[in-house]
Amino acid sequence: MKKIILFVAIIFIAGRVFSQSLKDTLFFTNGSKIIGEIKKIKLGVITFDPDDANDITVQLRKLKSISATRTVFRIQTTDDRVYFGQLIASSLEHFVRLIGSDTAVLHIEEITDLYPYKSAFIQRFSGNVGIGFSYTRSSDFGQFNFNGKLNYISRNDQISLSTSGIYTITDSTFVRDREEISLLYNHYFSPTWFAITFLRYQRNLQLGLERRYQEGIGMGNKFLTSKQVYALAGSGLVINQEKNTENVSSGTLSEIFGEFQFNFFRFTKPEIKFVMTQSFYYGVSQNGRFRNDGETDLYWELIKDLKLDLTFYNNYDSQPALAESRKFDFGVVFGLSFSF
Repeated sequence: MKKIILFVAIIFIAGRVFSQSLKDTLFFTNGSKIIGEIKKIKLGVITFDPDDANDITVQLRKLKSISATRTVFRIQTTDDRVYFGQLIASSLEHFVRLIGSDTAVLHIEEITDLYPYKSAFIQRFSGNVGIGFSYTRSSDFGQFNFNGKLNYISRNDQISLSTSGIYTITDSTFVRDREEISLLYNHYFSPTWFAITFLRYQRNLQLGLERRYQEGIGMGNKFLTSKQVYALAGSGLVINQEKNTENVSSGTLSEIFGEFQFNFFRFTKPEIKFVMTQSFYYGVSQNGRFRNDGETDLYWELIKDLKLDLTFYNNYDSQPALAESRKFDFGVVFGLSFSF
Protein backbone atom coordinates (compact mmCIF):
# COMPACT_ATOMS: atom_id res chain seq x y z
CA MET A 1 0.00 0.00 0.00
CA LYS A 2 2.83 2.39 0.86
CA LYS A 3 4.45 1.68 -2.52
CA ILE A 4 1.20 2.55 -4.30
CA ILE A 5 0.86 5.83 -2.38
CA LEU A 6 4.52 6.67 -3.11
CA PHE A 7 4.03 5.88 -6.81
CA VAL A 8 0.91 8.09 -7.02
CA ALA A 9 2.76 10.91 -5.22
CA ILE A 10 5.68 10.66 -7.66
CA ILE A 11 3.30 10.75 -10.64
CA PHE A 12 1.48 13.77 -9.16
CA ILE A 13 4.70 15.69 -8.51
CA ALA A 14 6.06 14.81 -11.96
CA GLY A 15 2.82 15.99 -13.52
CA ARG A 16 3.00 19.27 -11.62
CA VAL A 17 6.61 19.81 -12.69
CA PHE A 18 5.79 18.94 -16.29
CA SER A 19 2.78 21.27 -16.37
CA GLN A 20 4.89 24.07 -14.89
CA SER A 21 7.54 23.48 -17.54
CA LEU A 22 4.90 24.04 -20.22
CA LYS A 23 3.92 27.40 -18.76
CA ASP A 24 5.24 30.60 -20.31
CA THR A 25 7.87 32.50 -18.33
CA LEU A 26 8.95 36.12 -18.43
CA PHE A 27 12.50 36.84 -17.21
CA PHE A 28 13.06 40.45 -16.12
CA THR A 29 16.29 42.43 -16.24
CA ASN A 30 16.13 42.87 -12.43
CA GLY A 31 16.40 39.10 -11.96
CA SER A 32 12.75 38.33 -11.17
CA LYS A 33 10.42 36.16 -13.23
CA ILE A 34 6.71 35.38 -13.52
CA ILE A 35 4.96 32.24 -14.81
CA GLY A 36 1.68 32.12 -16.70
CA GLU A 37 0.48 32.51 -20.29
CA ILE A 38 1.42 34.91 -23.06
CA LYS A 39 -1.66 36.51 -24.63
CA LYS A 40 0.02 38.71 -27.23
CA ILE A 41 2.76 41.20 -28.03
CA LYS A 42 1.79 44.37 -29.83
CA LEU A 43 3.78 47.56 -30.43
CA GLY A 44 6.36 47.10 -27.72
CA VAL A 45 4.05 45.76 -24.99
CA ILE A 46 3.40 42.16 -23.91
CA THR A 47 0.05 41.13 -22.43
CA PHE A 48 0.53 38.30 -19.93
CA ASP A 49 -1.80 36.21 -17.74
CA PRO A 50 0.13 35.25 -14.56
CA ASP A 51 -0.89 32.25 -12.48
CA ASP A 52 -3.44 33.27 -9.84
CA ALA A 53 -3.56 36.93 -10.94
CA ASN A 54 -5.23 39.20 -13.47
CA ASP A 55 -3.72 40.04 -16.86
CA ILE A 56 -0.78 42.45 -16.82
CA THR A 57 1.03 44.45 -19.51
CA VAL A 58 4.81 44.90 -19.55
CA GLN A 59 7.05 46.96 -21.83
CA LEU A 60 9.41 44.69 -23.76
CA ARG A 61 12.43 46.80 -22.82
CA LYS A 62 12.08 45.53 -19.22
CA LEU A 63 12.46 41.85 -20.22
CA LYS A 64 15.71 39.92 -20.18
CA SER A 65 14.25 36.98 -22.12
CA ILE A 66 11.11 34.86 -22.67
CA SER A 67 10.39 31.13 -22.56
CA ALA A 68 7.20 29.80 -24.18
CA THR A 69 7.12 26.23 -25.52
CA ARG A 70 3.48 25.31 -24.96
CA THR A 71 2.31 26.36 -28.43
CA VAL A 72 3.41 27.77 -31.79
CA PHE A 73 3.43 31.54 -32.13
CA ARG A 74 3.21 33.80 -35.15
CA ILE A 75 5.85 36.53 -34.78
CA GLN A 76 6.35 39.67 -36.86
CA THR A 77 9.42 41.88 -36.45
CA THR A 78 10.20 45.52 -37.13
CA ASP A 79 11.70 44.63 -40.50
CA ASP A 80 8.41 42.85 -41.38
CA ARG A 81 9.83 39.35 -41.28
CA VAL A 82 7.28 36.73 -40.20
CA TYR A 83 8.24 33.64 -38.17
CA PHE A 84 6.38 30.63 -36.77
CA GLY A 85 7.72 28.71 -33.78
CA GLN A 86 8.23 28.42 -30.03
CA LEU A 87 10.35 30.63 -27.77
CA ILE A 88 13.39 29.56 -25.74
CA ALA A 89 15.18 31.87 -23.30
CA SER A 90 18.50 33.12 -24.62
CA SER A 91 21.71 33.59 -22.66
CA LEU A 92 22.01 37.01 -24.33
CA GLU A 93 20.16 39.77 -22.50
CA HIS A 94 17.10 41.17 -24.37
CA PHE A 95 17.18 38.28 -26.87
CA VAL A 96 15.06 35.16 -27.39
CA ARG A 97 15.63 32.00 -29.43
CA LEU A 98 12.99 30.82 -31.87
CA ILE A 99 12.65 27.08 -32.61
CA GLY A 100 10.18 25.05 -34.67
CA SER A 101 9.26 25.57 -38.31
CA ASP A 102 11.52 28.65 -38.23
CA THR A 103 14.74 29.14 -36.25
CA ALA A 104 16.29 32.49 -35.36
CA VAL A 105 17.66 34.62 -32.54
CA LEU A 106 15.54 37.75 -32.13
CA HIS A 107 15.97 40.96 -30.17
CA ILE A 108 12.88 41.18 -27.96
CA GLU A 109 12.24 44.86 -28.72
CA GLU A 110 12.21 44.10 -32.47
CA ILE A 111 9.07 41.95 -32.06
CA THR A 112 6.09 44.09 -33.10
CA ASP A 113 3.37 41.40 -33.10
CA LEU A 114 3.12 37.97 -31.49
CA TYR A 115 0.15 35.72 -30.82
CA PRO A 116 -0.62 31.99 -30.47
CA TYR A 117 -1.14 30.64 -33.97
CA LYS A 118 -3.93 28.31 -32.83
CA SER A 119 -6.18 31.39 -32.59
CA ALA A 120 -4.53 33.12 -35.52
CA PHE A 121 -7.56 34.10 -37.61
CA ILE A 122 -9.01 36.53 -35.04
CA GLN A 123 -5.60 37.68 -33.81
CA ARG A 124 -4.54 38.67 -37.34
CA PHE A 125 -6.96 41.60 -37.24
CA SER A 126 -6.06 44.99 -35.80
CA GLY A 127 -7.25 48.52 -36.33
CA ASN A 128 -8.48 51.79 -34.94
CA VAL A 129 -11.53 54.02 -35.10
CA GLY A 130 -11.59 57.77 -34.44
CA ILE A 131 -14.19 60.52 -34.14
CA GLY A 132 -14.24 64.29 -33.69
CA PHE A 133 -16.86 67.06 -33.53
CA SER A 134 -16.84 70.86 -33.30
CA TYR A 135 -19.77 73.28 -32.97
CA THR A 136 -20.27 77.02 -32.42
CA ARG A 137 -23.67 78.27 -31.26
CA SER A 138 -23.10 81.81 -32.55
CA SER A 139 -22.83 80.63 -36.15
CA ASP A 140 -25.05 77.57 -35.68
CA PHE A 141 -22.38 75.60 -37.52
CA GLY A 142 -20.98 72.20 -36.69
CA GLN A 143 -18.45 69.87 -38.27
CA PHE A 144 -18.18 66.14 -37.73
CA ASN A 145 -15.29 63.91 -38.77
CA PHE A 146 -14.46 60.24 -38.43
CA ASN A 147 -11.82 57.77 -39.54
CA GLY A 148 -11.28 54.06 -39.23
CA LYS A 149 -8.88 51.35 -40.30
CA LEU A 150 -8.97 47.56 -40.21
CA ASN A 151 -5.86 45.46 -41.00
CA TYR A 152 -5.49 41.74 -41.66
CA ILE A 153 -1.98 40.24 -41.83
CA SER A 154 -0.95 36.66 -42.64
CA ARG A 155 2.42 35.15 -43.57
CA ASN A 156 2.69 36.82 -47.00
CA ASP A 157 -0.42 38.97 -47.32
CA GLN A 158 -1.74 42.22 -45.90
CA ILE A 159 -5.25 43.61 -46.40
CA SER A 160 -6.19 47.10 -45.19
CA LEU A 161 -9.64 48.71 -45.23
CA SER A 162 -9.61 52.41 -44.35
CA THR A 163 -12.29 55.09 -44.38
CA SER A 164 -12.59 58.75 -43.42
CA GLY A 165 -15.07 61.57 -43.79
CA ILE A 166 -15.67 65.25 -42.97
CA TYR A 167 -19.24 66.58 -42.79
CA THR A 168 -20.74 70.04 -42.20
CA ILE A 169 -23.95 70.35 -40.22
CA THR A 170 -26.30 73.37 -39.90
CA ASP A 171 -29.97 73.75 -38.90
CA SER A 172 -31.16 72.82 -42.38
CA THR A 173 -28.27 71.10 -44.18
CA PHE A 174 -25.95 68.14 -43.98
CA VAL A 175 -23.03 68.41 -46.42
CA ARG A 176 -20.61 65.58 -47.24
CA ASP A 177 -17.50 67.72 -47.74
CA ARG A 178 -14.84 65.03 -48.04
CA GLU A 179 -14.96 61.22 -48.06
CA GLU A 180 -12.56 58.39 -48.80
CA ILE A 181 -12.85 54.60 -48.67
CA SER A 182 -9.86 52.45 -49.63
CA LEU A 183 -9.31 48.70 -49.86
CA LEU A 184 -5.63 47.75 -50.23
CA TYR A 185 -4.09 44.31 -50.79
CA ASN A 186 -0.31 43.74 -50.61
CA HIS A 187 1.30 40.38 -51.38
CA TYR A 188 4.90 40.01 -50.16
CA PHE A 189 7.35 38.12 -52.37
CA SER A 190 10.13 38.78 -49.84
CA PRO A 191 10.48 40.69 -46.55
CA THR A 192 10.77 43.96 -48.51
CA TRP A 193 9.23 43.53 -52.01
CA PHE A 194 5.46 43.33 -52.50
CA ALA A 195 2.73 43.61 -55.16
CA ILE A 196 0.05 46.29 -54.73
CA THR A 197 -3.64 46.10 -55.65
CA PHE A 198 -6.20 48.63 -54.47
CA LEU A 199 -9.74 49.97 -54.94
CA ARG A 200 -10.65 53.48 -53.77
CA TYR A 201 -13.59 55.87 -53.61
CA GLN A 202 -13.03 59.63 -53.13
CA ARG A 203 -15.19 62.73 -52.77
CA ASN A 204 -13.93 66.31 -52.37
CA LEU A 205 -16.32 69.22 -52.91
CA GLN A 206 -13.52 71.81 -52.60
CA LEU A 207 -11.98 70.38 -55.78
CA GLY A 208 -15.37 70.05 -57.51
CA LEU A 209 -15.26 66.24 -57.24
CA GLU A 210 -18.61 64.53 -56.68
CA ARG A 211 -16.99 61.12 -56.75
CA ARG A 212 -13.97 59.25 -58.08
CA TYR A 213 -13.64 55.47 -58.40
CA GLN A 214 -10.06 54.30 -58.65
CA GLU A 215 -8.48 50.89 -59.38
CA GLY A 216 -4.73 50.42 -59.21
CA ILE A 217 -1.91 47.86 -59.45
CA GLY A 218 1.82 48.21 -58.87
CA MET A 219 4.95 47.14 -56.98
CA GLY A 220 6.43 48.41 -53.74
CA ASN A 221 9.49 48.10 -51.52
CA LYS A 222 10.15 48.65 -47.79
CA PHE A 223 13.52 50.33 -48.11
CA LEU A 224 14.02 51.49 -44.50
CA THR A 225 13.44 49.51 -41.30
CA SER A 226 14.58 49.92 -37.71
CA LYS A 227 13.19 49.45 -34.20
CA GLN A 228 11.21 52.67 -34.41
CA VAL A 229 11.08 53.62 -38.08
CA TYR A 230 10.09 52.05 -41.36
CA ALA A 231 9.45 53.56 -44.78
CA LEU A 232 8.15 52.22 -48.08
CA ALA A 233 7.62 53.39 -51.64
CA GLY A 234 5.62 52.04 -54.56
CA SER A 235 4.62 52.81 -58.13
CA GLY A 236 2.19 51.53 -60.75
CA LEU A 237 -0.86 52.32 -62.88
CA VAL A 238 -4.35 53.50 -61.86
CA ILE A 239 -7.63 53.76 -63.74
CA ASN A 240 -10.14 56.46 -62.67
CA GLN A 241 -13.82 57.17 -63.31
CA GLU A 242 -14.77 60.70 -62.19
CA LYS A 243 -17.92 62.79 -61.92
CA ASN A 244 -17.85 66.47 -61.00
CA THR A 245 -20.34 68.41 -58.87
CA GLU A 246 -22.30 69.35 -62.05
CA ASN A 247 -22.85 65.61 -62.75
CA VAL A 248 -20.51 65.55 -65.76
CA SER A 249 -18.64 62.24 -66.05
CA SER A 250 -15.09 61.97 -67.31
CA GLY A 251 -15.13 58.46 -68.76
CA THR A 252 -12.12 56.26 -68.03
CA LEU A 253 -8.87 58.05 -67.20
CA SER A 254 -5.44 56.46 -66.66
CA GLU A 255 -2.56 57.71 -64.52
CA ILE A 256 0.88 56.63 -63.36
CA PHE A 257 1.15 56.78 -59.59
CA GLY A 258 3.95 56.91 -57.04
CA GLU A 259 3.54 56.62 -53.26
CA PHE A 260 5.76 57.23 -50.26
CA GLN A 261 5.00 56.31 -46.64
CA PHE A 262 7.02 57.05 -43.51
CA ASN A 263 6.23 55.57 -40.09
CA PHE A 264 7.70 56.41 -36.69
CA PHE A 265 6.78 54.65 -33.42
CA ARG A 266 7.78 55.38 -29.84
CA PHE A 267 6.72 52.50 -27.61
CA THR A 268 7.69 53.99 -24.23
CA LYS A 269 5.01 55.97 -22.44
CA PRO A 270 3.46 58.13 -23.64
CA GLU A 271 3.24 56.05 -26.81
CA ILE A 272 3.54 58.12 -29.99
CA LYS A 273 2.84 57.05 -33.57
CA PHE A 274 3.57 59.26 -36.59
CA VAL A 275 2.50 58.25 -40.10
CA MET A 276 2.96 60.32 -43.26
CA THR A 277 1.64 59.16 -46.65
CA GLN A 278 1.98 61.08 -49.91
CA SER A 279 0.65 59.82 -53.27
CA PHE A 280 1.43 61.43 -56.64
CA TYR A 281 -0.41 60.90 -59.94
CA TYR A 282 0.60 61.89 -63.49
CA GLY A 283 -2.03 61.79 -66.21
CA VAL A 284 -1.55 59.41 -69.16
CA SER A 285 -4.91 60.03 -70.87
CA GLN A 286 -4.91 63.70 -69.76
CA ASN A 287 -1.62 65.21 -70.82
CA GLY A 288 -0.04 67.43 -68.16
CA ARG A 289 -2.46 66.63 -65.34
CA PHE A 290 -0.76 66.22 -61.98
CA ARG A 291 -2.43 65.26 -58.69
CA ASN A 292 -1.28 64.81 -55.10
CA ASP A 293 -3.14 63.20 -52.17
CA GLY A 294 -1.50 63.25 -48.75
CA GLU A 295 -2.21 62.61 -45.10
CA THR A 296 -0.12 62.99 -41.96
CA ASP A 297 -1.31 61.45 -38.68
CA LEU A 298 0.02 61.92 -35.16
CA TYR A 299 -1.33 59.63 -32.41
CA TRP A 300 -0.59 60.38 -28.74
CA GLU A 301 -1.70 57.75 -26.23
CA LEU A 302 -3.75 59.20 -23.35
CA ILE A 303 -4.63 55.88 -21.68
CA LYS A 304 -4.31 52.29 -22.87
CA ASP A 305 -5.72 51.97 -26.42
CA LEU A 306 -7.19 55.53 -26.36
CA LYS A 307 -5.23 58.13 -28.31
CA LEU A 308 -5.44 61.78 -29.25
CA ASP A 309 -5.45 61.91 -33.06
CA LEU A 310 -4.19 64.91 -35.04
CA THR A 311 -4.51 64.64 -38.83
CA PHE A 312 -3.32 67.00 -41.55
CA TYR A 313 -4.56 66.26 -45.09
CA ASN A 314 -3.64 67.84 -48.41
CA ASN A 315 -5.01 67.44 -51.95
CA TYR A 316 -3.87 69.09 -55.20
CA ASP A 317 -5.20 68.75 -58.76
CA SER A 318 -3.75 70.81 -61.62
CA GLN A 319 -6.87 70.05 -63.69
CA PRO A 320 -9.73 69.66 -61.17
CA ALA A 321 -12.91 67.81 -62.14
CA LEU A 322 -14.74 71.16 -62.22
CA ALA A 323 -12.63 73.81 -63.95
CA GLU A 324 -13.84 76.65 -61.68
CA SER A 325 -12.97 74.77 -58.48
CA ARG A 326 -9.92 75.24 -56.31
CA LYS A 327 -6.81 73.31 -57.22
CA PHE A 328 -5.56 72.88 -53.65
CA ASP A 329 -7.34 71.72 -50.50
CA PHE A 330 -5.99 71.09 -47.01
CA GLY A 331 -7.20 70.83 -43.45
CA VAL A 332 -6.41 69.85 -39.87
CA VAL A 333 -8.63 67.40 -37.99
CA PHE A 334 -8.65 66.67 -34.23
CA GLY A 335 -10.26 63.66 -32.63
CA LEU A 336 -10.01 60.67 -30.31
CA SER A 337 -8.96 57.29 -31.62
CA PHE A 338 -9.49 53.84 -30.12
CA SER A 339 -7.15 50.98 -31.12
CA PHE A 340 -8.00 47.28 -31.05
